[in-house]
Amino acid sequence: MLRGFVVVGAMVIAWAVAGIFLYVAPPAEEPVHADVLFVLGPPDRRMGYAEQLMQQGYAPTLAVSSPTGKDGRFTADVCNSVRPYRVICFTPEPFTTQGEARTLRDLSNQYGWKSADVLTAQFHVTRARVIVDRCYKGGLHMVADRTGLPLVSLTNPTYSWAYQYLYQTAAFVKVAIHPEC
Repeated sequence: MLRGFVVVGAMVIAWAVAGIFLYVAPPAEEPVHADVLFVLGPPDRRMGYAEQLMQQGYAPTLAVSSPTGKDGRFTADVCNSVRPYRVICFTPEPFTTQGEARTLRDLSNQYGWKSADVLTAQFHVTRARVIVDRCYKGGLHMVADRTGLPLVSLTNPTYSWAYQYLYQTAAFVKVAIHPEC
């Protein structure tokens, strides 16, 4: 029985350490000048960083994955306002990272994009890279919106490291089971 606890404990420690490299400090690139800054949903706090990058001229087009409200309008504020750069908002089908990757592929074919900075939350970078690489064959830079998360949050559990470790790990299993674009 003690041996079983030791094995389980070692597995939990290995998972926690691996998570540091997969979720907390994933390999991400700095933004580069690209044809599009492509923001994976939901359009939350990372939109502020996206707007900064657009104002700095990293891309002529901002593409934002956004759900629509009951009124049929996109929920991301940037979708319903005028900017000095092109804004393309879309609701992927399905509303998943895989749906977003397919949309990047399709929009790239439509607009002739050859390079993309893909912006997502830092805990999502590694998994999103795997999925986007399956669909998009252009120059890809995965850009992390680095946000400080608490270890655990009772008020907003989805924005905590504990939740993201569990969610992202389970989502990686889905990625392994469904290797298609």
